[in-house]
Amino acid sequence: MDTKSKNKRFAVPVLVVMIVSISLALLTMADLYHKRENLQENNYFQSSGFNRELETFAELVKKVHVDYTGYTPGKLDEKTENQLKKEHEETLRSIKEDNQFLDRIKQAKSEGDNEKVAQLTEEYSQSMQEDIAKATLHYQEQVNNRIAEKDAEYEEQKNSLTLRSGSFKYYVTDKKNNKVYTNLAQEPTEWELARYARYTINLPNTNGDLESINRTYQLNQLSGIFYVPKEPDGYSQIHTDALYYDSIRDRLIGELVLLGGTLLILALCYWYLPVSKTLEVPIVVKSLALVRFIPLDIRMVLSFILGITYLIMIANMRFFFLPIDGEHFFTLAFVSLFTAYLLLQFMEAWLMYNQPERFTHQWQKSIFARQRVLLQESYANRGMFFKASTLFILTVMFGMSIGFGFVALIESSGGLLILSFLYGMFYMTVVFPYALRRLGLMNRIMRGASEMAGGNLNTTIQKVRKGKLSDLAHSLNNITKGLKHAMEEQMKSERMKSELITNVSHDLKTPLTSIINYVTLLKQEDLAPEDRKNYVDVLDRKADRLRVLIDDLFDAAKMSSGAVELNIEQVNVASLLNQSIAEFSDKIDQSTLTFRVTTEQPKIVAPLDGKKTWRVFENLIGNALKYSMPNTRVLIHLAETEDEVILTFKNVSAYEIDFDAQELFERFKRADQSRHTEGSGLGLAIAKSIVELQGGRLSIDIDGDYFKVTVVFRKHA
Repeated sequence: MDTKSKNKRFAVPVLVVMIVSISLALLTMADLYHKRENLQENNYFQSSGFNRELETFAELVKKVHVDYTGYTPGKLDEKTENQLKKEHEETLRSIKEDNQFLDRIKQAKSEGDNEKVAQLTEEYSQSMQEDIAKATLHYQEQVNNRIAEKDAEYEEQKNSLTLRSGSFKYYVTDKKNNKVYTNLAQEPTEWELARYARYTINLPNTNGDLESINRTYQLNQLSGIFYVPKEPDGYSQIHTDALYYDSIRDRLIGELVLLGGTLLILALCYWYLPVSKTLEVPIVVKSLALVRFIPLDIRMVLSFILGITYLIMIANMRFFFLPIDGEHFFTLAFVSLFTAYLLLQFMEAWLMYNQPERFTHQWQKSIFARQRVLLQESYANRGMFFKASTLFILTVMFGMSIGFGFVALIESSGGLLILSFLYGMFYMTVVFPYALRRLGLMNRIMRGASEMAGGNLNTTIQKVRKGKLSDLAHSLNNITKGLKHAMEEQMKSERMKSELITNVSHDLKTPLTSIINYVTLLKQEDLAPEDRKNYVDVLDRKADRLRVLIDDLFDAAKMSSGAVELNIEQVNVASLLNQSIAEFSDKIDQSTLTFRVTTEQPKIVAPLDGKKTWRVFENLIGNALKYSMPNTRVLIHLAETEDEVILTFKNVSAYEIDFDAQELFERFKRADQSRHTEGSGLGLAIAKSIVELQGGRLSIDIDGDYFKVTVVFRKHA
């Protein structure tokens, strides 16, 4: 008992620890996944940032030492100088070929105006000298600008290389010019690289991230070694970034340790509180009960959306940073709420997996299942479904027509107004009266049903000629008739039950009373032997009578319950009937009755149980002997058709039959209602049960005192 109470007491804290551990483990795994590259040693030197820095430095080495080879500050290189000269010469040529003045001078010469010719020639010379002076000045400015730009570019490249030389050391060989470019005293040895270099790379190499610089070095026949020294000369952004990456790696190693610790805690929590026991914790039970108020399909959709949101949130959440402050606790608490909800859903899914009936029960209450049932129920009767749908659509259209009518009035649209009016008239003269008629019929049905429920079974619902509501009214009227008939049958059954009790009591009491009386007489000591023998004979007859009654009662009970095994075989019904008549030959001879037996064929075969069918014939012949009027004939006829064997017994009853013929099939019912005969009243009931168990039927027809029994057997099983 103490252990159980402790488990309950510590269950909630363990659950909280489990939820927080799951949240922390997922946050850790997400961060480790995103920064998995940083777990490698010297991971910075595999990064794209370092490759860009290396590529930039290698390009600077190439530009400073190769592209600017022989460059003199303050002077243009030959190629640029020739290009500018060529452009200047083209400008001068275009100035000299200006046709504006030449055409005017030519025209003045043709007119013979020498004075104008001289004037235009002087203007042309002056304009050309001015344009040449401007072009020459522009050329000189271009040269000066190009020199300044080239000097600035050279200084920039040289300064950039100098600034980065503290981060990189290089030793490059120019095979084309047989030169060496380096910021080292000599080519580094393997020992020096192992001792002083933190990262080393040869160019060109097969690194796909350095494709551009590799191609440049190959084209310029450059090769060499670059390395990052362990200790920089002055400030080095490379070393700063490498130190930052190292700190990330150290942090990730710490996260790995944290992940291992949280997984260990989770394992301990699961060992202490497995799923089966977690489901017994009161707060979990109450939480699951609250969750189940939400329909299952809504929960499934909500869980899917929240699950995706949860994963995206964890994947993008910033959690591992310094210093630790309130944001960390808020983030962890927020994620833990999501975790707790999803864990509840997991527990519910676990319960449904182990107990499928839970899923079935909750799914039946889901919105989708209920809507599906509603749709099936509404669509079960297609006629009513389409009528209701059509009525709804027509009513919506009526509302729209009113709206269109107002629009037509505002816009003065005659055609739209007429269309709206015509539809309104159609709705008010056809649809609306139809709905009112159906509503009136529904009200009549409700009033009639209310009266029927109140016990007034004489109520009749007036209905229209067709329609489902009319069918409903007709069905309710039939139910009323059925109820009345059932009540009459119940009253008849009660009466029959009362008679059954009376008859059973009488039939069992009569021989039992005789037995008791004669046993009392036998106890007399001075009883004569002859009297004693007579009393014993009476006791034997009464006991046999009592046995017959009890046997018949048991047989009737077995037959009515169907708990009888039949041995079906092909039986010659004609032969069986003749044997039955022969068995009763003594009693027939002792009676005043005349039996007339006719069979259409000597062999009439049917699939029957011979012993049980014998019992049917025995009961029918016995009834005829007991209840037929003396000095009359009993007519027995056996015939066959293609599918049936028909046996009829006809006789005149010795007793007045003033009740329904079907009552003779009731137990203990006799035509001799004064019960003077020796019958049990079970013969016909047993016979009918045997015939019906074999797939046949037994019926009785009465016309006055004329009594007819018809037995029909099937010829095919």
